[in-house]
Amino acid sequence: MCNLGISNLQTRMASLRIGFAKVDITPPLCIPYLSHYPRQTPFEGVHDPLFARAMVADNGRVRLAIVSADSLGFSRDVLGPTRDFLAEFRQRVERRARVPAAHVMLAATHAHSTPQTTHITRLLDAPEAGPWLEMLLEQLASAVVQAAAQLRPATLRAGLGEARGIGWCRRIIGKDGKIYRLPDRPPDDQIASEPRDDRVGVLIAQDNGGRVGTLLNFTCHPTTVQVNPLVSADFPGVACDLVERAANGAPCLFLQGAAGNVNPVRHTTGFNDVRTYGRMLADEANKVAAALSGAKPMSDTLAVVGETLMLPTRADLPPAEETLRRYVETRRAIDAAKTEAERQKAIAAFRPWNEKKRLLDLGAGPVPCEVQVMRLGEAVIAANPGEMFCDFGLEIKQRSPARLTFVSAYTNGYIGYLPVPEAWQQGGYEPSQGPWTRCGPDAGRKVTEKTVELIQRVWK
Repeated sequence: MCNLGISNLQTRMASLRIGFAKVDITPPLCIPYLSHYPRQTPFEGVHDPLFARAMVADNGRVRLAIVSADSLGFSRDVLGPTRDFLAEFRQRVERRARVPAAHVMLAATHAHSTPQTTHITRLLDAPEAGPWLEMLLEQLASAVVQAAAQLRPATLRAGLGEARGIGWCRRIIGKDGKIYRLPDRPPDDQIASEPRDDRVGVLIAQDNGGRVGTLLNFTCHPTTVQVNPLVSADFPGVACDLVERAANGAPCLFLQGAAGNVNPVRHTTGFNDVRTYGRMLADEANKVAAALSGAKPMSDTLAVVGETLMLPTRADLPPAEETLRRYVETRRAIDAAKTEAERQKAIAAFRPWNEKKRLLDLGAGPVPCEVQVMRLGEAVIAANPGEMFCDFGLEIKQRSPARLTFVSAYTNGYIGYLPVPEAWQQGGYEPSQGPWTRCGPDAGRKVTEKTVELIQRVWK
């Protein structure tokens, strides 16, 4: 009986090959970071490096690749309106790592102390940004090439843990209809809605020598440090580093969940909390991984499906003529300010008109949204490019037939917030007029329904 069991395991391992790799993508300090005004503020230093981590899996019938980058997100037009960052990345991977372009996933951890690579502002306005983005394309593709070179017989195992005390809903809705944030949370009997997801999804790949790599999924905005002149991967970077140390250096990919309305419990604080949250998440992930190491492997099934939706833009775009006029007036007031106090007041007046103008600049046409689902054994990864509200992520997991479902937002592009419909009546930052929310009130529901449909398809 023992010999038969070993033979079956060797046969299973021989049919599935997996490789992981890790590449440093820390930007030069001349590249702009997420800031208010001016939006194109260059970094001043590096607190901790940024990485792109890649996984390639091949069962002899299907080959797929997943990349997770310490990044705010990648708008597909970050290289300009005539180029597609995601498509060019996939083309390089297909050519050099023999992974079909449609089987390649590019995820971002959404860390907020990373370069401004989303469409919130136009990165190419910074003179050094173009050459750096070309280099970044090569670095991301190289991570997959290196992972493909590491392919070896391996098995997959997956499980769930829970890490409470890191994330909290930043839109707690009271029964009075008002929006609350910690620490001003109302009593339990006065709360109408408070969605969050504390579950930690863990997938490990093992060969005969031990851990090959890890996939880690959690739901919380990495805004512990933001609008910050020091490069940092925030708490996902700490968590991945600690998981890698526990696994003798085997790379750990972080997939950010539907964190559109989930923030750290203490909001934006500092690097002490970055370390604290990272340790909390890593401790739970390492506990789950340790329990999985002796569990039964999943099947060698690999599958990928995807579809692009055309989501309508929001109907309440700001009036173009007034927006441009106020943009020009308030911008001139900054230049005319005679004191620092006057300048700061002028900047505060300029900022909303600058953001409304940027929203208009992005256009009123439909927004392409790629929904992609990958199956790895009895687990699925459901990906979309939006800042999806946690409510939708919870629903996708609940309706999925898979034993374990990872929701990977900020993936294969960046299209801004996907709030629940009620948020548009409640107001607040997410549905406000800015480039962070281009799509209309029904976009999140459409993405959710398409995701569930694709999960069912890949499951069958």
